[in-house]
Amino acid sequence: MTGVREVPADRLAATSTTPFVRHQVDPAATDRAWVSGRAVVVQNHRGRPGEVLSGPVLTCLGPPEDLVPLMAALAEAGVRPGRLSVEDPSYDGVPAAWSFTRQGHWHWMLSDRPVVGPVVGPGAGPVVGPGGGPTVRVEEADDPAEVDAVLDVANPGSFARPGTPGIECWLGIREAGRLVAVGALRREADGTGHLRGVSVLPSHTGRGLGGALSAALTRRAQAGASGVATLGVYVDNLPALAIYRRLGYVVEHTFSSGPLASGELASGPAGSGELGSGPARSGQLGAGQPQG
Repeated sequence: MTGVREVPADRLAATSTTPFVRHQVDPAATDRAWVSGRAVVVQNHRGRPGEVLSGPVLTCLGPPEDLVPLMAALAEAGVRPGRLSVEDPSYDGVPAAWSFTRQGHWHWMLSDRPVVGPVVGPGAGPVVGPGGGPTVRVEEADDPAEVDAVLDVANPGSFARPGTPGIECWLGIREAGRLVAVGALRREADGTGHLRGVSVLPSHTGRGLGGALSAALTRRAQAGASGVATLGVYVDNLPALAIYRRLGYVVEHTFSSGPLASGELASGPAGSGELGSGPARSGQLGAGQPQG
């Protein structure tokens, strides 16, 4: 494969200038990685829960002039994914052998801008919602049954659940003693915090709770070694996008994702915070990671 180099995952993560690679790729969960020019293709083994795949998960990034030839070279060499995420500008250049069913169209967003508002203490504290919204108390949500009860109603397709590997904490908001909003934080290999499963009960939406919870999660996320918070959100989730932009998030990558046409699915669409999966749609704000 002329011009194509396979590189160790740890070296790629340490030297790449691509935001997604720097802050989302976990070398320990990466099987292989290839680069050509400014393009990179990362292969891992973390699919989505309940999904039966015909091969590994590939995430493909970079400008089309570099990425399209790289994907073509890998396909010609016999690399065949079971699930694919490709940046939008190269969507039409996916090799025929990698033809896939697009189940997710989503942004991967990043913020390194400190959240403005009252400081959240260790695990709990008051937070002013984006745009000077209501002040609410955000606290640790450490009862798995309570968290599941919110997710079952607000976001039943969430792949972030109590006990999900890699979750650092769940935060939540109560009203009259009842948990009405929850969200999780996953700590990535470089210390970045990735928001997942931000969900508000339907009876409590439209009151700034999701924004306040996202602000608290973002502040916790940015306390990591990288000082960065990330999330994934579907491109058509305009209310969530408005909240995240007010919190300082910017779109770094936009992906189309899905299983190869021959892949077999055991469950319907949704997403996670895992490389190559995606943000759950359902009733949540869209914070997940991106790829579904």
